[in-house]
Amino acid sequence: MPSPQPDAELRRFLRRLPLALVAAAAMWLAIRPLYDPFLCRSGEIAARMVEFPKVAKIHLAEGSALVGRTDLRADSAWLKLPLTQIHFNAVPFLALVLALPGALARRYRWRVLAAFGILVLSHILALVANVKVFYAAGLGEWSRANYGDAARAFYGALRYFFDIPLTFTLPLILWAAALWERVAALVGMAPEAVRTAPRRRG
Repeated sequence: MPSPQPDAELRRFLRRLPLALVAAAAMWLAIRPLYDPFLCRSGEIAARMVEFPKVAKIHLAEGSALVGRTDLRADSAWLKLPLTQIHFNAVPFLALVLALPGALARRYRWRVLAAFGILVLSHILALVANVKVFYAAGLGEWSRANYGDAARAFYGALRYFFDIPLTFTLPLILWAAALWERVAALVGMAPEAVRTAPRRRG
């Protein structure tokens, strides 16, 4: 006979989710003043690691990344990229973690931190992808002289991958991977021994 616990756990998760979403949004608003400068600086370093000459420049301005090149004229175009569109998926990831009963138990903490680290890395790579698209298509004659159609298509596809599929699916994938036992129990797919095991504190 199926255990009733998965349904009870799922109802508990769904009850906790709205409050967890509010808490996650508040946490992210508190973190952003530190995270935005970190993301811009890390994105600049990463972009320079894959280019020669190393000329990428990323400034933070009112919640947006201003992307340019140091080897072009001062009046050359700059890309203004709202950072929210890159890192907003941290909010659903945190909300899923906070809403899942037992997710913050000691045995899962390092996994959750590792998953969050992968999410941060995806933000840096997404910023680099936008830098490359700007180089290839956003600098007018300079872009046309230095990038061919194939390169522009490649970088455009790369940005799309980071903007849509990865941005929207990665939080769910990381949450499920880091907390797979709890998620499996939540949806009734865990072995009976796991579903009926007493919940640990911590």
